Amino acid sequence: MWLSGNRGNFAYACARVKAKKRFLLSRDAYSRLLVMDVHEIGRFLGETQYRSEMTKYGSKYSGANLVEVAVTRNLADTYSAILSFTTGHLRDMVGNYLKRWDMFNVKTVLRGKLTGASDEEILDTLVPAGAFSEAYLRSLVSMTSVHEVMDALVQEPSLGITQELVREVVDSQRIARLEDHLDKNLYYDLLKVVRGRERANKLLRDFIRKEVDVTNLKVLLKLKAERIPEERIAKYLIPGGMEYGIDRLRAMAQGEGMMQIVEEMEKSSMYEAIKPGLEKFKQDKKLSAMTISLDKALVGTSEKFAHFYPLSVLPIVNYMIRKKVEVDNIRIISRGKQSGLSTKVIEELLVV
Repeated sequence: MWLSGNRGNFAYACARVKAKKRFLLSRDAYSRLLVMDVHEIGRFLGETQYRSEMTKYGSKYSGANLVEVAVTRNLADTYSAILSFTTGHLRDMVGNYLKRWDMFNVKTVLRGKLTGASDEEILDTLVPAGAFSEAYLRSLVSMTSVHEVMDALVQEPSLGITQELVREVVDSQRIARLEDHLDKNLYYDLLKVVRGRERANKLLRDFIRKEVDVTNLKVLLKLKAERIPEERIAKYLIPGGMEYGIDRLRAMAQGEGMMQIVEEMEKSSMYEAIKPGLEKFKQDKKLSAMTISLDKALVGTSEKFAHFYPLSVLPIVNYMIRKKVEVDNIRIISRGKQSGLSTKVIEELLVV
């Protein structure tokens, strides 16, 4: 819902975010991290904006587990801080964009319950930055069964969970269909809320539709590689994309092999950004380069949109995306180092 009569504190909020952006890790910092071991990475992070979380969780975790928990909790605190200093319509837009973390947290709680993770382990990997309070998330984690959690979630109107979905999750002990439902629900609500005649609102809506395109293409690539038939792939596609509507995506899914998908991606407005990933796939047939190039293209799009309107919601969304990418990159490096992956392999997995 828009708050009538109050557009929000755009200039102040954008200035605050601009100041935060200066603390994002540089390419040089990533180069340094790539030649460190896990313990050196921890010490490095202890001298950055992650200092507080590294200290707080240092007595409970070590190695890559400590890094992952620390950067994840820092992400949650950063998003909560941004929401706290926005007002009016701006706060509404930021809040609605952050609702993706409600979906993330629901999935995390259920996965934790299904895999037997401890309550503490689940809590430390949550990102309480959406509409669900930390107290509410703690109440879900404290429940003793998946059935109990699902019965609580069905009471949340924003999730739109049906009794049929509850039965499916409880009976199958799988959440794939629920994850699909939550993703579709998120983008449906976002596209419904982000309206208005202002150019910045239109650009944000266009960016969200680009995000839908990227999400659908990554799903299509993954499922097609697993030889999932088109009629099943269609169930996982999200309506509302900018360039790739459902009919076009289904036609891509019907083709033999992956090359029809690659050819359609070569027609995309993102082609120059994703070209390296497409060319690498043609050589080694591995999906990772294509999916990473799609993520890079989305980050580039958010940068471009933010540049167009520096005093709008767009620079804030761009920062939130770049902060999430940074956290993902740090987790990839620390997990890769702990698993013994080569520096070259880890570097190829990063979005920089």
